[in-house]
Amino acid sequence: MRQELLARPVPVILGAAKNLAIFAPFLSLAVAAARPPVDADWTADARIDNLRVVSDEQLGAAQGVSYRQDRLYFYGDVYQAKPRVGIIREYTLDLKPTGRDIRLARNGKPLLVHPTGLTWDPQYGCFLGDTVHKVATIYKLDWDRALADGNLDAAVLAEIHDDAAVNGCRPEYVTLQGRRLLATADYGDVRPAVRLYDPRRLVEARCSTAAGVCVATIPCDGFNQNLFWDATSGELTCVENVVAGLGWKLDVFDLQKAVAGRRPAKARLQTLVFQPHSELEGWLRQPDGREVFVTSSPKNNIYVGRSRPVPSFSAPAGTRGLAD
Repeated sequence: MRQELLARPVPVILGAAKNLAIFAPFLSLAVAAARPPVDADWTADARIDNLRVVSDEQLGAAQGVSYRQDRLYFYGDVYQAKPRVGIIREYTLDLKPTGRDIRLARNGKPLLVHPTGLTWDPQYGCFLGDTVHKVATIYKLDWDRALADGNLDAAVLAEIHDDAAVNGCRPEYVTLQGRRLLATADYGDVRPAVRLYDPRRLVEARCSTAAGVCVATIPCDGFNQNLFWDATSGELTCVENVVAGLGWKLDVFDLQKAVAGRRPAKARLQTLVFQPHSELEGWLRQPDGREVFVTSSPKNNIYVGRSRPVPSFSAPAGTRGLAD
């Protein structure tokens, strides 16, 4: 998410001071966006065992990971590319690249630059989110075509404005009482919520505020980077930062209870806060129980292990690594 802010263009006028004054509001906003996130001390209560760390610099600022058919798909914002573009990279479960990538461009021009959320369903197809300048767009893709072509030239089936979103989207399929729905969530701390969309109606309407699209809204904590659905347990995990742009936090809910109107505290099953003061972007649990954590760091951006709760301990501002 932080790379999305840093990539905003800064208008600059060379000339008279009176002309510069016109652009002062824009310059001040750009300077504010370029500032690093404000760190803070917090209390952690989770650690990761059997840790393995991998670097993939080709992801740029990695934004998440999804699992499908014994493959992991990592996606990122290649902000250092000219022009900036998003990417999806296929890995085996033992974290070896297969060589199959999808450059998120169409006809040679970047289409998605900041991918946020990748999910599939046999009936409703593949959805991929994109968040730029807090504006959320959800794309329905022909996944097989995109993977075969390595681009989106012939793979985009629909472009949807997620105008119900407060700050970005991160789509993830869930199942509620036998009904398949598309969940997404807001970043930031302004009315953060998880929303559940009817995927068929969403594609028909091409926007999320249309009648019949949003079937439920669930209040949640802020700074959601991603979502993970566990079909076996019926649990939805909000993958979050602890403060804006920093921290690793997993907030786990019983989706059925949350939709039934229970207070968040009643539907919440577990919250885990980890030590690193880097920016967690994605997380999932593989079928064998191993967990994959993804950060936006240019190096050492993929972590694999098994998390566990521990007695609370201090995680001072500036702490970057994971304690043993």
